[in-house]
Amino acid sequence: MKTIKFFHPEETFIYHIDKCLCKVVYQGKKKCLLVEIHSNDDLDHVEADSLQNDYPQLAMFIDDFPVEVDTVEQLAGKVVSIPYGFVEEEDEDGDLQEIYYTSLNVAEGDYEMVGNDLTFSQNEQGVLTLKWKGNVQDFTENVDTDVPFEVECTFDGFAYKEEDFD
Repeated sequence: MKTIKFFHPEETFIYHIDKCLCKVVYQGKKKCLLVEIHSNDDLDHVEADSLQNDYPQLAMFIDDFPVEVDTVEQLAGKVVSIPYGFVEEEDEDGDLQEIYYTSLNVAEGDYEMVGNDLTFSQNEQGVLTLKWKGNVQDFTENVDTDVPFEVECTFDGFAYKEEDFD
């Protein structure tokens, strides 16, 4: 199943995944994880008075997070924890810069995701799968606490070109 679920106090939002991408890329002298997950805008499963109707589509991102693997295939069987959505690091000139590891883009806004645990495995067909649990700032602005979420996706059949994700 390829879904994104947000366990908002008022209702559970369920999104169906349209496309997803997972890569290990070299960034300077380190290997970094890149994950993009985009939902479709199909809300046929949502009640007419649902709060989710105000947020029909979203995208989740992991960028520049250092990992100790060389290829995507080596992620199978690994758990990657990303406790904070961003860090401050010193660049070559000694200036501090914020590096955002995780973000949720919904309703023209970007929201930080924290407490992220990504569990990679292979399904029966040998295809890489991801179970991602974490918390995100409330994008509905109806609650003051972070909202837990879960993602389940399989990276098969999602062989998109880079430009599909721009």
